[in-house]
Amino acid sequence: MITVEALRGYILEEMLARFLRASGYNLLVSAEQDPDALKPGAHGLLVRGRGADHQADVLGELALPTPFSLPLRVFVEAKYRGVKANLRDVRNAHGVVHDVNEQYATATAGARRFPMRRHHYRYALFSASGFTRPAQQYALAQQISLVDLSGPAFTRLLAAVDRAAREVHDLAREARVSPFPRGQLRTALRLAFDTWTADESIRGQAVYEDPDDATWRAQMLNQASREPMELPMDALGDVAGDLARYRDDSLALGFPAAPFVLVLRPDDPQRFRAYVDDNGADIRVRIEFAERRVATGDWVIVPTDGSRGFQLRFALPTLLEDWLLSEGGAAGLRARDVKTTLLSSIALFLDNRLVRLLFEPRRRG
Repeated sequence: MITVEALRGYILEEMLARFLRASGYNLLVSAEQDPDALKPGAHGLLVRGRGADHQADVLGELALPTPFSLPLRVFVEAKYRGVKANLRDVRNAHGVVHDVNEQYATATAGARRFPMRRHHYRYALFSASGFTRPAQQYALAQQISLVDLSGPAFTRLLAAVDRAAREVHDLAREARVSPFPRGQLRTALRLAFDTWTADESIRGQAVYEDPDDATWRAQMLNQASREPMELPMDALGDVAGDLARYRDDSLALGFPAAPFVLVLRPDDPQRFRAYVDDNGADIRVRIEFAERRVATGDWVIVPTDGSRGFQLRFALPTLLEDWLLSEGGAAGLRARDVKTTLLSSIALFLDNRLVRLLFEPRRRG
């Protein structure tokens, strides 16, 4: 029998996929979207690697072109459990992304088909309980992005996920389904969240006979190739619909010129939108970090015009923060170096607009 903990992880990943879609990424949900790199598996979509095929529960591709660079794809994995994500979790992430990034070497060695579509894959690991120090050390060394969801900004999101997970667990127990049809669950959520991006017509027009019932379409579009049992469709549709009504426009994904993802939280989302409307999509900003006695891990982005027209807060992994905020004369130099390189430009999507936050150092009088 599947556990509530496992279900929380699945559902949290689909909620994060929603943020990813709103942040300029198209979700890859069907092998037909890229037959060279993707294939259907027993429990959902697989990505071909050099040595093995790897489960891709949530995989996004940046919609914007990247000149002189391979198109970017991002694996998203979420851990929603009572303990911190550990070194094994991060090692698994590194093994997957390293193997799929080398897949082209095996694919071209035999057939020699040119030109072959290639992509650059990255990995973002989210945890509802934070990360152990060894996990952070390994992730920073291997450029795996860690996002800590244990702060107060994510309380409502995690509560909604937990509630839905318990409802789905009750459905599975009452229906006595085994193994659990996670492909059906994910597809139902994607249809309800409007994150299903594949051309549904490839699976037949019958899916549109009852367009209001997302779970019937989910059963038709399910990418999992081996799921003999299913959850009650009407009840699953109710859970998916309730969760789809959850909205949180106070969170956005930011992408700096660095090997990590930021979750940005405006203090006032409407004021931030109004500032962008009035000042354009390229905004000069300063980045300030709070002293440890005030708000551990809380960094603040503000405009340079002195208006305090908006404040965006985000957190960094504890290990990196400790390095930045350590006592000693080098702390200021470290902070300046990180701001002018890793955080010099942060891109985010706001109402389908690309907004760039451009760091501008404070002028000394």
